[in-house]
Amino acid sequence: MTSQAFVIRAARPEDCGEIARIIKELAAHQGLGHKETVAEEALREDAFRDDPYFRALVAEVPRDVNSPDSGTRLVGYAMYYFCYSPFVRRVMYLEDFYVEPAYRAHGIGTSLMKAVAKIGVESNCTKMQWVCLNWNDVAISFYKKHGGKDVTVEENWHLFRMDREELLAFTEA
Repeated sequence: MTSQAFVIRAARPEDCGEIARIIKELAAHQGLGHKETVAEEALREDAFRDDPYFRALVAEVPRDVNSPDSGTRLVGYAMYYFCYSPFVRRVMYLEDFYVEPAYRAHGIGTSLMKAVAKIGVESNCTKMQWVCLNWNDVAISFYKKHGGKDVTVEENWHLFRMDREELLAFTEA
């Protein structure tokens, strides 16, 4: 597969069904296939509103010649949003990044991540951050190869969160 065989572009509302499909595949890959993932309608509502909760790029390839469907299909996506740090100002957060295994090692992942990084640069972001599962050696190597730093080790950060249940309990206490 050559770089001309795929396209990286901004997601469109009609892509949300395919993005939801790929998110389910990512969840299965991460051992979270038993968990409910976001639905197509929620993706569309959250990404294509006046003040979107996230933005996304997609990787698109031509459909298989033997496929009954013509056109293209999505094989990867990158979901990101902007946030702010009082120390460094504008930050891009890469929430999700996935390319289907059959389409890896063809430059799609690198092109997708580079396109997100370019948006960050054009938006005057001072850094891009993301998390990666500690067992995902393939992804860790990919990120390091492209200049990503593991701040868990280098800067001694811990990631914390409150799920909906904890948020409710905390605010009602």
